Amino acid sequence: MNIEKIEDVIKLMKNNGVSYMKYKDESVEIELDLKTTVTESASPTTVPANETQTSHNSTEQHNTIDAEILGTFYLQDEEQLSNPLVKVGDEVKKGQIVGYIESMKVLNEVISDHDGVVEDILISHGDPVEYGQTIMTLK
Repeated sequence: MNIEKIEDVIKLMKNNGVSYMKYKDESVEIELDLKTTVTESASPTTVPANETQTSHNSTEQHNTIDAEILGTFYLQDEEQLSNPLVKVGDEVKKGQIVGYIESMKVLNEVISDHDGVVEDILISHGDPVEYGQTIMTLK
């Protein structure tokens, strides 16, 4: 299997909301896991010692909650938004359900991987979301 066919399979998976697949035949074995994200992070920059002390208070840790599948994001399990699971300023615990992504007529839970306070909700209730797209930021 060449790289172009692998890219075609990845596109097909993304278009259909499939996050994991494993295929094996007599000549080919392939395993793709789109749930495992590799986040690009800026390489550590060297900050002069005097700036480190002055900027210490402004370096809060921010975490994100990203979409693990393609679909439509909901802040609750109903199409009409009346009682969202979380709002900006709410405290979120690791493992807490913060929303849902509907993909292929199935509601999939969006679960926080971190403790924190919801700083911003970047995807509105009922809007489409792509794989890897940031849904919320936590501080």
